[in-house]
Amino acid sequence: MRQPFLGSALLGLLLAACGGSVDTPPGSGGAGGAGGATSSTSDGAGGATSSTSGGGGEAPVACGARSGGTCSAEEFCDFPDDSCGTFDTIGECSARPEVCPADCPGACGCDGQFYCNACAAQGAGVDVSESTSCMKPVAVDYAASYWPGGLDHIIVYKADPEADRCVMLFADAPVEGAPEGFNVALPTPWGVSRVERTDRAADCTPGTLSPTGKVVNAMGASGVLTWEIETAATLPCSLGLNVTVTFPDEPATVVLRATDLEVEGGCR
Repeated sequence: MRQPFLGSALLGLLLAACGGSVDTPPGSGGAGGAGGATSSTSDGAGGATSSTSGGGGEAPVACGARSGGTCSAEEFCDFPDDSCGTFDTIGECSARPEVCPADCPGACGCDGQFYCNACAAQGAGVDVSESTSCMKPVAVDYAASYWPGGLDHIIVYKADPEADRCVMLFADAPVEGAPEGFNVALPTPWGVSRVERTDRAADCTPGTLSPTGKVVNAMGASGVLTWEIETAATLPCSLGLNVTVTFPDEPATVVLRATDLEVEGGCR
């Protein structure tokens, strides 16, 4: 007469009751198996207070108005389908990119600001969306000048009369290394030494070296500054630039973009 088959679970209970033991095969969900078993502890009031799982790493941190969560200073809130959190969409905190391409097709950030590309926006801590309207660009005036000294200097000015603001980019030669956080490509041996912002548009008068407004130094900059030097000349007559600058306060990001900008005092 055939004996009925006893499943492994039932067999284990019978052996345990008789003081025996049974080996649990790997992957069967037992202790030490690969089945990712979960365990929980209770607070004594009938509800679990914590749980752990052997099946993976930390879950992404939820962010957005509905979640109530916020991301760290090294992250940005990445919303699905670049929705910017509309309709109570919940996003996930993602690491900010450290290096971005220099191309500038243009992108609108969830903060309504214009950025050269999505990477530049995410590096500034915001996601992007095609459905978001960027703030209308204000009328700005660009200028550039050459100033000789211990080093050769080319200064690019961006004046914003409406906001009464001036941004000055200083390129020096020769420069052996750019400051930390500055990644602007220039013709050798030039390099960007610093970028400043003041609260007076009048500081953007070409030749200004000592601004009278309150000065805020940029934390970093990335992009490209280019020019061509004519035959028998040592300085450029004109230049073009596409540089994204980050500051420690608002406005946190400023884009410097111009073409065929005449260099006052150049073309020598």
